[in-house]
Amino acid sequence: MTSADTVGASVQIVPVPERVRAFEFDPAMPSGALPIFGEYLDRIGRSITNQRLAGWPFVLLGVSQFFTGTGVAIPVFLIALFGFFELSRLHRGRVWVPEKRLKRERFRRVDVAADGLVAAGRIVGVRLPDGRWLRIRLGEAFRLLLAGDRRVWLLGSGPKVFVGFPGVVRVRRARIHDAPPAGAVTLQPTAWSASPSLDPVLTAHRRSMARELWTGAGFLLVVAGLSAWVRLDFPAGDRLTGFVVVVFTGFAVVALLAAAAAVTRSLGYRRPLAADHWTELRAVPDGPVRMGRQGSARLSGLAMLADGSIVGFRMHQADPSMAANIAATGRLWIAGVPRPGHPAKTGVPGYPVLGTVWLG
Repeated sequence: MTSADTVGASVQIVPVPERVRAFEFDPAMPSGALPIFGEYLDRIGRSITNQRLAGWPFVLLGVSQFFTGTGVAIPVFLIALFGFFELSRLHRGRVWVPEKRLKRERFRRVDVAADGLVAAGRIVGVRLPDGRWLRIRLGEAFRLLLAGDRRVWLLGSGPKVFVGFPGVVRVRRARIHDAPPAGAVTLQPTAWSASPSLDPVLTAHRRSMARELWTGAGFLLVVAGLSAWVRLDFPAGDRLTGFVVVVFTGFAVVALLAAAAAVTRSLGYRRPLAADHWTELRAVPDGPVRMGRQGSARLSGLAMLADGSIVGFRMHQADPSMAANIAATGRLWIAGVPRPGHPAKTGVPGYPVLGTVWLG
């Protein structure tokens, strides 16, 4: 359980607590008024609402193309591509974005008893103080997080509620039942490691990110295949043939290149972080966390190295949970030795939170 600070070429080893300070939901105010979380909800809520209407005209255009004699490939391409986007946005809004009325309600913290946490595969059951059971589908990283830091925050009165986790801004939809999941077994506490390369939560989180990239690469390959089909299926001799060939050839090439980049990144995430220690820096943001349209975050400020020198830091297109943890705790955890003038991997020990920060 160590972290390292850098003084010139020397490294000072200092203790790292088994659970570091992390972002938490404050039950003292309505959820919509919470710093960072409230703005995050507003941003992604508006984005999803606006985008829900953007794709349907293209889906309808695809349906109409069946009757124009332009072949089968173009309507299938439009319906499949924009239909997928619309369905994914609907799913994202349902699972991640609480209803407007819940922004006026407060989170309720639930401390999980030693025998009150069970799992049946990906379905996790949490026994609530009134004897009922919260059921939620979680990936490996969040199961490990919950087994180690046995707290959740509930938003809503049920049977459908939203669940918040320590260190994480995003909430998940869950249901409350009278009994635990069938066939569930008790989840044991997670083994702790202060080494980024051995941290079980971070390692599982990186594997999850790798799977998401593989899924994205598969989708891009489908787009490339549909684009090539459109190019070949478009009626020959049509005055638009040349334009369509160029456009969809470009789509196919760009999609293939993006898929290759996603696969390359996923291979990197399949490996644990290379650093064997954390470096804890004091950090002072120079302003509030700024949210982008898709819920990504921007944050900048000043950080203090172990020798007392001050360097600037900045994060662009960051996980909002990463920015929220820095803003809430005043700490910036660097995997390995910080090198001003270079990007560095950052995270929160023991939590499924990762990012990249530029120092100097």
